[in-house]
Amino acid sequence: MSESEGTGRELQSVSQEPALPAEKTINLAQSDVLDLTGLDETQISEIKQQQAEGIVAVQVKAAEKKLDVTALDAALTSFTEQTARAVEAGTHATIQHSQTSSIGKTEVVIGNTERAASGKVSSSSDSLQNNSLTILGVIGIVIILLAVFAKGG
Repeated sequence: MSESEGTGRELQSVSQEPALPAEKTINLAQSDVLDLTGLDETQISEIKQQQAEGIVAVQVKAAEKKLDVTALDAALTSFTEQTARAVEAGTHATIQHSQTSSIGKTEVVIGNTERAASGKVSSSSDSLQNNSLTILGVIGIVIILLAVFAKGG
């Protein structure tokens, strides 16, 4: 079968809609356009303002994430260098670090000890959170019981 014969696998040309005037559209992505036809100038202006604010918000979030990634990279580099110095000095070191930032929670154990080699982060920070929840729960129950007894008495 030659290419000129119909195999059912040919690409069909897709007709494109007529271009809308630029002042009546907002480019949402490379190929997505929001048709603003039918809106008055005030509404169009407001939507364009919201779009600009959204773009700025995305750029701010991207900058925050970039700063957090840079800070994490610097911290990890420092921890690694400190561990290397400990090895050079013939000592042992375990560095544990936990942080929560815009990129999420990061827990790191670096060092030249068995504990560091295991890669396990101690659960002390987790137990503090768990104890806090327990304490808050107990306080809540005490407040409820006091309210019930005060109402009943």
